[in-house]
Amino acid sequence: MSDEIHKARGPVLLLAGPGTGKTSRLGKRIKYLIDEKGTSSEEITVITFTAAAAKNMRDRISDEARPELYIEPRQQPKNICTMHSLGFRILQDELAALKFNCESVVTSPELQRLLCEDSAQIIGLTRNQAEETTTCRRLGNCKRKEQDKCAICREYKRLLRACSAIDYDDQILLTCSVLRRNDDLLEKYQAQCRHLLVDEYQDINGAQFDLIRLLSQRHPDGLFVVGDDDQSIYSWRGGSPEFIRRFKEDFGDTAKVKALEESFRCHYHILEGATCVISSFDDSRFKKGPFSYKVTNGPKIQVHSTASDKKEAMIVRSIIKSTLPSRDALILVPHRGFAAAVCKALLQARIPFTAPPALPGEGLPTIATLGRWLRNPNDGLCLRLCLQAFIDNNPAVPSSRVRTPKKKQEREILLKEISELWKPVLSEQANDLWASLVQIKNKSRLLKEAHEAFTNLLALLPEENASAFISSVIDALGVWKTPTAILDEANAWGALFEQASPQGQGDSVRIMTLQGAKGLEARVVCVLGLEEGTLPRDDGDSNRLAEEARLFYVSATRAVDELHLFHARKRSGSIVFRNLYKGAGVPDLIPSRFITNIAKAHKEDRFHPA
Repeated sequence: MSDEIHKARGPVLLLAGPGTGKTSRLGKRIKYLIDEKGTSSEEITVITFTAAAAKNMRDRISDEARPELYIEPRQQPKNICTMHSLGFRILQDELAALKFNCESVVTSPELQRLLCEDSAQIIGLTRNQAEETTTCRRLGNCKRKEQDKCAICREYKRLLRACSAIDYDDQILLTCSVLRRNDDLLEKYQAQCRHLLVDEYQDINGAQFDLIRLLSQRHPDGLFVVGDDDQSIYSWRGGSPEFIRRFKEDFGDTAKVKALEESFRCHYHILEGATCVISSFDDSRFKKGPFSYKVTNGPKIQVHSTASDKKEAMIVRSIIKSTLPSRDALILVPHRGFAAAVCKALLQARIPFTAPPALPGEGLPTIATLGRWLRNPNDGLCLRLCLQAFIDNNPAVPSSRVRTPKKKQEREILLKEISELWKPVLSEQANDLWASLVQIKNKSRLLKEAHEAFTNLLALLPEENASAFISSVIDALGVWKTPTAILDEANAWGALFEQASPQGQGDSVRIMTLQGAKGLEARVVCVLGLEEGTLPRDDGDSNRLAEEARLFYVSATRAVDELHLFHARKRSGSIVFRNLYKGAGVPDLIPSRFITNIAKAHKEDRFHPA
C-alpha cells in the first residue's frame, strides 16, 4: 500500500518522517496526476516552504535519469512555488481587486517594525505598543477586535497603501481577504488548485492555513499535504503541529492520514534514539512506526562528556579529520557563540568549512538604501530607513538602549516628530515622505537638521567629488566611526561573497544552527551544547519544552552514518547567557535531559577527562 500512497484520493495528509522520501512522493503524485489521470497541468498547484525546495522539485521532475518522476517540460505544472510567491502572484494578477497600486513588498523586519511603531504614535499610542501588532501579523492569527493592536494594524496598512506597498505578511493575509470578497476571483484560483499539493504542512501558520482551505474547499478530494508534527519547530512565526494533528477535524470525514514508515536516511540507532526523546516530551504527537530501514546496522549514538568547550572543539576536530575526505559533516550549534571554539580548532588544522556568518555590518546596506532613495526621492520607505540611521547617529536623540524613564520618554517624543511626517502623506497633502519633510522642516530642530543633511546629499550626488559625498554620508548617518570599521566591514562582506560564490561551496564541513539545518543531511553530524538551560531552556513552559524536543529530533535525524552528541562540563557564561558559577566555583552545568532519555540500547557514553 505504501507504494501506492501517492494515488490516494484526498484530502490526504501524508506523515513523512525525516528521510522517508516525501519529496519523491510529491513528485510521484504530480506524475500520477498527469500521466495516469490525464490531469491538466493548469489544474495542479504545488506549494513548497522555500524557493530552494520549489527549485528542487522542478529539478527532480525534469531529470530524465529518474523515469519514476520525469515529466515532459511542457506538461509540468506552472505553479510550483512558495505560498508567499503564490499569494503575491494572485495580488499582482488582480490589482483591480486591491483598489490601490501595489509597487513593492516590504520584506525587511526592521522596516516593518518602524512603520508599525510610527503607526502607533500617529494614533496617539506609544511605540512599544506596536510589538503586539507585529507579532500578530507574523503569526498570521488575525482575529479582529477593537483592541489597540488592531487600531495600530489598520493605521499601518493605511501607511503601506499610501506608499503603494504591501508587506511580507500581506502576501498571505491580503490574498485571503481579496479572495473572500470576490467569488469569481476565488473560483478562478480554485480551478488552478483542483489538485493542491502542500509540502512541510507542519510549518504553516494560521493565515497560511486559511489560504490552503480557501483554495481547496471547492475540490477537497484534490488536497494532498505532506508533513510531520515531530518536525514542527517554527512557533515564533506561527507554525504549529496542531495543523497536522487536527487535519481530519479540519477537512472532514473523508480526510485520510497515512504514514511513510521506511527510513532511507537514518539507520536504526539514530532514528529510534531520536524518537525516544520526542516521545518522552511531546505527549500529543502522532504515534508512528514501527519503521523499516534501508540501512539497518550502524554505530550507536556517541554521547561525549567533555571537560570544556575547548576540549569539545578538539574532539569535534578529531571526528572531522577521520570523516574527511570521503564523507561530509554537519556541526550543529544552539547559536553562533557555541561555534567559536570549533571554528578556531578547524582553522588551526587547516580544515575548510562554512559557518553561519555574523552580520558583516550595517554600513554598506545603509548606503545601498540611501542610494535607492537618492535615485528616487519619492521612495518614502527607503527614506524612513535612512531617517532612522540619521536619528540613531544624532547625539541629541537618546539611544534605543537607554533605560531611565526620562530618557525613554525623551526618545519617544523625538521619534514622534518623525512619525508625524506621515500625516501629510496620509491626508494627501504631501505626495511622499520627502515632500512632507520639505513642507514641515521648520517645525522642530530635529526635522530641520534632517532636511539639511539629506538636501546636502541630494546636491552632492551629481558631483564628481566622491570623497566629499562619502564624508557627508558618514557624517549624516554614522555608518562607520573609524577607518578600521570601514575595512572590517568591507572584508567581512567580501568573505561572505566568497562563501556564497560557486568556488566557495565545495567545503564538506558545515557549521550551522540547529534550526538552520532543517531539510539538510550529512554522513556525520555533531550536535553541541546539549546542557540543561541551553537545550532545553528551563523556563517551565511545557509547550516550549515539546518544541525543543522536536528541535533536538530534527537535528539528530540529519545524520546518515554517525551521530555525535556533546555536552560540556564547563563553558563560558557569555556563551550560555547565564551565571554558571554559583557557590563554590563549580559550574552549574549538567547534561540535557534529552540525552538521558535516549535508551541505552541506542547510545554509547564517552567521558573525556580534562
